[in-house]
Parts: sequence; structure tokens; C-alpha cells
Amino acid sequence: MSNETKSRSKFPPLFWLVVMFEFFERGSYYGMMSVLSVYMTDILGFAKTDVGNIKATIQPLLYFLPILSGALADRFGYRRMLLIAFGLLGGGYFLTAQATGYTAIFLALVVMGLGAGTFKPIISGAIARCTDESNSTLGFGVFYWSINLGAFLFPLLLVPFLKNNIGWDWVIMASAIGTGAMLLPTIFAFREPPKPKGEETQEKDRTSLLQTLANAFEIIYSPFVLVYDWLRRSTAGIVFVVAVLACLLGFGGWIFVEPSGARHTFSAIVHRFGSGKLTVWGEPNLCRDRPYELEFHCASSAESAASYQLDSPVEHPGEAALKISRLSCARPELTLHLYNPGKYEGYADELLGELNRVAFLAPLHRENLDALRKSASRRTVLEIGFGPVKSGFVDISDGPGDRVKITLKDEEAIRQVRSELIEYAAFHRRLGALSEEKLSELFEKAGKHSFLLVFMGLLFAGALLTLWLAPAYKAATPGNKSLYLAGTLGALYLLIWLLPGLSLFARILCSVLSITLLSLYAIDASDKRRFQDHFRFLLMVVIYSGFWVLYFQMFDSVLWYVQAYVDPTSLNDAVNGAFGALGLDIDWHFDVEHVTVINAGTIILLQLLISNIVKNIKALPTMIVGIALGTLGMGILAISTGIWVFICGIIIFSIGEMTAHPKFIAYVGQTAPKSRVAMYMGYLFLYGVIGSSVGAPIGANLYVKFVDELNRPHTLWLIFAGIGVATIIGLLLYNKFVAGRQEEDHGVSA
Repeated sequence: MSNETKSRSKFPPLFWLVVMFEFFERGSYYGMMSVLSVYMTDILGFAKTDVGNIKATIQPLLYFLPILSGALADRFGYRRMLLIAFGLLGGGYFLTAQATGYTAIFLALVVMGLGAGTFKPIISGAIARCTDESNSTLGFGVFYWSINLGAFLFPLLLVPFLKNNIGWDWVIMASAIGTGAMLLPTIFAFREPPKPKGEETQEKDRTSLLQTLANAFEIIYSPFVLVYDWLRRSTAGIVFVVAVLACLLGFGGWIFVEPSGARHTFSAIVHRFGSGKLTVWGEPNLCRDRPYELEFHCASSAESAASYQLDSPVEHPGEAALKISRLSCARPELTLHLYNPGKYEGYADELLGELNRVAFLAPLHRENLDALRKSASRRTVLEIGFGPVKSGFVDISDGPGDRVKITLKDEEAIRQVRSELIEYAAFHRRLGALSEEKLSELFEKAGKHSFLLVFMGLLFAGALLTLWLAPAYKAATPGNKSLYLAGTLGALYLLIWLLPGLSLFARILCSVLSITLLSLYAIDASDKRRFQDHFRFLLMVVIYSGFWVLYFQMFDSVLWYVQAYVDPTSLNDAVNGAFGALGLDIDWHFDVEHVTVINAGTIILLQLLISNIVKNIKALPTMIVGIALGTLGMGILAISTGIWVFICGIIIFSIGEMTAHPKFIAYVGQTAPKSRVAMYMGYLFLYGVIGSSVGAPIGANLYVKFVDELNRPHTLWLIFAGIGVATIIGLLLYNKFVAGRQEEDHGVSA
């Protein structure tokens, strides 16, 4: 052991600079991600499903873009690409912190995602170039440890300080500063790492960018290549393709013709006292240090700008309400946020005293307040749809269970009666709680069309057509090749950007995905066995991605659940009691960002121990145990909303994560054909692409359905636990029926 230690090479200064880059970049990323979903729903007022769409776009960029950015870094140099990466990161974070509209936030986060995806391969490549056989294991260990250290420290220390003392947007601004500042050491200290021996002689053999794109998508498009081969050789293949296209384009077109409508769930009630308006919100936020909050707004034309945020400090009872009572306002509006309705009895009398100091609320009695609290805690489901109406352009009905249904005659009705609907809603006991901006956004969303199935059909047809044209493309002159590329994209872009009723999100996403079709022109589809291997590998990654659907809930549905259901009082008391015993006067509160802290902290503490325990155990059994632990962690969340049960579930999930994932890499190496192991190792990232692109929207939609609307959070976690069980079963079946057959085909043993 001593001889090995003596022979280990020292790390050059560039290694530690690169580790610092990784620490700040990952700390900035996880610092923002630890609160981003809550920031977008609570502060900016976005719907959870819309947040899921944003996450389903930006997170896959981090996993897929490294293929292209890694090739660009090898071509143009690490230093240049680092400057681009940090510029995009700092600019993206800065724009996100400034933006408040959905489109602006979406585009700003895409810029950030492009920067993060560009950064990823440069750093791992630089670490590889800065180390050798004697110190690479330790070097990558330090590198991965710095990732989790950043994910642990930033949400633990920086995020709560900025969020609670300056503002939520400053959490994102800090990420902009943390990454933007890295431009300085990149400019003045970073030097191009030395290239491995022999790489200098490969400069002339560099592939074109189109070929790089083709290499990236060769695995993803392997099912299309196999279907195309079947189509050319068999009548059954033709029937299959026609049937698939008929279903996607026919059924998808039928869905596309009708506007998709909109749903919104909220907990609020409006009560009017003469010219005054009291809005009571029952949306729980158990992480708040105060159980309620008051906000005053003067709606009269003379004082429309008068708005006051009132936190009702306990040491000055009634001071905030007294301030309101002295204001001269023709149409006063008071908004009451009940962040902890479950402990209402403990603060009801104090709250009533404050409200009675407001002139127009002086007649309010305890029984009135009790009734308002009870009504505000019930969920209201607003449905905006299209269909036959009795007369005119619109029907409005209050259904059972506090449901409000607005039925519009057609899309034109939105433009005809929007202002009248908003005016009507202002005096509705439920809808009056929603702002004009929110109602306008819902009407706008209701008029959009679902393009998913139609686009899948177009993508399927476009892929087959491109494979058919590929031989002619390869034989064409360079000028004619450009016409093939432009014609393919132009046809799809005309449909995407000229069809009415599509959201900006749908247009941008479909446009980006359409570019990937170009890779099929450069793919050599003649080797059928190669694409069969690709398809088997892709199938395994898709199955394993089920576990990562669970992982990505840590940044979305888990955060919303913590806010609404998990009461951290006992944990706060325990931690603050421990601080007090040490003589420290610290008022600590558990909040959503600490979910990331628990996950990263568990990995920092236990990764070496877990790795040592499983190092000699076969890959598949270890993967199954790890995924089972992750599934158990999700299932535990269904047992209780208690904070200690929640922490236990997250810790067990984190242990499962660090158990399963390293062995997944080993499993790929054991089951893949030996001639393709190196290639498949470079595409393991696909689990993150699939897991995040599926997990974010599915998690958001399931949360809205089972938690917001039905108030059944345990059902949500049981569904996710079911996904974990399905992943385990899928891997076992794959290992028995697919991996074994692959070994027989290639004459190798795993």
C-alpha cells in the first residue's frame, strides 16, 4: 500500500481549478433547483403542469447536450467552450431571476440548460486529461465528491439566507453570480489541458457535426431503422406502419381539432363587507414560520398603487391592522393567507382581534371567521371547456364539490366574452380570489391545441421518409445535400409554426426535435445486427429510467408535498434545542430546499460505505436491491405526513440511489456485446434524458390530480412506488429474455 501511495502522481494546479469550477457550477444549479418549482408556482403563479413542461425541457438538455458539446470541445478547445458555457450559465440564471412571465422564464432556463449541458463534458474531460493511471480513481472521487458538496452546502446555507432575508429571486441571482464569476479564472488561470498521446494525429479524422449528430441518435432512432428494414422486406411491416400512422395522425388530428381546455385547482373564498372585500386563501405552506399573513390593497382609482404586505409580528399585535384602519380607501381589499389551517384554533382569537381593527371587518365574529376558514380550505376546481351552450356564447355552472364549470361555444367565444367573464368572476365567491391576469392566462391556455400525437406521427413518417432518401443524399453533391437538409426541416417547420393554436413551448420543443431527423441522413442502416443491439440497449435504458422518474420527483412533487403536508415543527424544535444546548441562538426552520440537503448529505456520508459493501456483489442483484430501496423510500412517504417519516423516506431513497446507479454502469459492461461496450458507456446518459422528460410532466399531472384535486397524497406515492416495482420486474424480464438472447447471438457470456 505504501509503494502505491508513493508512486501516485500529484494533481496539477489545473485539476484543483477544474474541481472549483464543478463545485460552483453544481452548487449554483442545485441551489436554484432546490426551490425552483416552488418559486414558479408560489411566487410567479405558474400552474404545476406548466412547471412540469419547463422541467421536461431544461433537464434533458443537461444529459443529452454533452454529446455534441463534447465533440465541439475536442474540435475548438476546452477553454473556448468553457467561456461559452459560463457565459450561457450566468446569462441564463440572470435572465431567469429578472423574468416573471412564463415564456420569458422558459426561454431563460433553456439558455441556462444549454450552458449546463455544454459545461458537463468539458469538466469530466479535463479531469481525465489532468490525471493518469496512478491517480485517476482518487481524482474522479474528489470530482464527484465536489458535486455533492456543492449540492449540500448551497441549499443548506446560502439558499435559506437569501430566500428569507432578501428575496426568492436572489437565490437565482446568486447562481448567476456563482457561475458568471467563473469567467475570470477561466480567462486568467485556465490553460488547455494536455491531449492524450496519439490524439494530435487524429485531427484529420474528425467527423463532421452532422455525423456527430448521427452518432448521437443512432441508438435513439434504432427502432425506426428496424421498422424501416421490416417495411422494405415484409407486407406485415407495411400494414404495421400504415396502422401506426393512421392511429397517430387520425386520432391525433381528431384531438388537435378541438381546443384542449384548461383546469385550475385552488383553495380560497371571497366575502364582501359593504364596499370592502376579504379574500381568504387556504393553501397550506407548513414551512412558513408564521401561521398566517395579511396583505392589504386599495382598489380605488385614487389609491390603486397602495399595497401593503403585513406579517403580523407577535411582539406588536394589531399594529398592522391598525395601520390599515387609518388608511382612506373607497374600496379596501384584504387578503388573508392561512398557511397552517390545521393549527387554526391556536391563533384564531389573535387573528380575529387583528381583523376587527380593520374598519370594514369590525362586525366580523368568531363564527364568521370559522366558517370562512372552513370554506377556504375546500378545493375549488375550475374547468374551462368547449361544447354546446344553452344560449349566447357561454354557460357557467357551479357543480358539486365546489366545482365551477365554464363552457364556451367555440374559440371565438373567448375573444367575444373574455372581459365579461373576468368581470363576472370578480364577484363570484370562489373565482373572485383569482386575479385578472390568472383568469386571462387560463382562457388563453384553454384555447390551445394538443399537438403531441400529430407530431409523433409526423416524426415517425419523417424518419421513414428520411431513411428512404438517405442513399440519394449520400450520392448527391454538397450543394444538393444542403437542399435535402433544408427541405426536410422546412416541411416540418412550416407545419409547426403555421398551425394555429399551438403554445410557444410546443413550437420550440417540436422544432428542436425535428432537427434530430437530419441525423438519419448520415446513419449507415445496412448493419441490421448493430441496430438490434442498439434497440436492446435502448430497451434496457428505458426500463432503468423508471427509477429516475422517481428521482426527479425530488425537485418537483416532493417539494410541493413538503410545503403543503409535512409539518416540520418537531424537527425545528429539536434542531433549535440542540443549538440552544450548545449556547447558539439560532432560529432554524426546515424548508423545501432542505430536501436536496438530505439527499446530497446522505450520499456524502454513506457513498464510500455503500460502495465498499456492494463492490463484490453481482451487478443485477445490487441494482434490484437499490431500486427496491428507492421504491421503499417512496412508499414510506405514503405512511404519514410526519416530518420524521418524510426524512426517513428520503434517506432510504438516497441509499437506494447510490446503491443502484454505479452497478447499472457495471451491468451495461457485462451484458453489452463486447464490440459495443465503449460506445454504450458513452450513452448511459439516456436514462437522465428519459427520466427527466417523462418524470417532470407525469409528476406534475399526478400531483394536480391526486393531491390538489382529491387530497390523497398517499395515492401519489403509492403510484410512484408502483413505477419502482414495475422497473424491478422489467429489469428481471430483460435479464432473462433479452440479455441472455443477446449473449447467444454474439457467442459471449456475461
